[in-house]
Amino acid sequence: MKMSAAIFVVTAVISFLNIPHSVSAKPLSKGDCADPRPLTDLRHCSFKGLKTINLDLHGSNLSGVDFSNATVLKCDFIGANLRGANLKWSGFNDCWMQRATFSGADLFHTNFDDVDMKGANLRYTNMFGARMSDVIADSVDFRGAYMKDVIMERSRFRRAIFDENYMLRAVIEGSDFRWASLQNVNLTGASAEEVSFWGADLRGALLRGATLYSTSFVGARLGGADFVNAHYEETDFRGTANLPDPVKKRLSENWRAN
Repeated sequence: MKMSAAIFVVTAVISFLNIPHSVSAKPLSKGDCADPRPLTDLRHCSFKGLKTINLDLHGSNLSGVDFSNATVLKCDFIGANLRGANLKWSGFNDCWMQRATFSGADLFHTNFDDVDMKGANLRYTNMFGARMSDVIADSVDFRGAYMKDVIMERSRFRRAIFDENYMLRAVIEGSDFRWASLQNVNLTGASAEEVSFWGADLRGALLRGATLYSTSFVGARLGGADFVNAHYEETDFRGTANLPDPVKKRLSENWRAN
């Protein structure tokens, strides 16, 4: 039987038996706010000012929940839904948050130090003054996030997406942005010493007045990037594409700018 005919037969059988093409996930049961558990619906709860350790809410629905001024240590929020949640002035330190969804959440001055959030969704979040130091954030989607004065030191953002973000005065010292996408990002005045932008896409990025001591742009894409008044010291531009003219004038024979 040809492949197209086989597909037609299977589709016809499914239709005849009224079998759904996909089975929807089982809805989460309503959780107890006084004793919150993983894989529960906790949207009706408030955890404002909560002080706790080892909280396990993996896979839970926390959309719109108030965690403001909370201190939550060593938590497990893997795969949790925190869309539109209020995390202002809270601390989530040494936690597991892989694949968690924070889109639209208020992360004003939230502390995520020592968190593993690989694959998380932080689109359109308010991250003014947030801390993300010593973080593993590979493949995180930060598109549309407001990140003025964010602190992201000694962290790993490989293949993360920061396109179009406003990161004025960001402190990203010692961090790893290898293969990340930072198209049209505003890093004006950023402290970017000892940062790796290996293979990153920085087309159209603003790095005006940024401090780039011992920073590497090896193999990065820099078409249209603006380095006006940037500060250089052993800044590595080997193998970069579309290097701006003001940078070319600063290069030594070994492609370092000083």
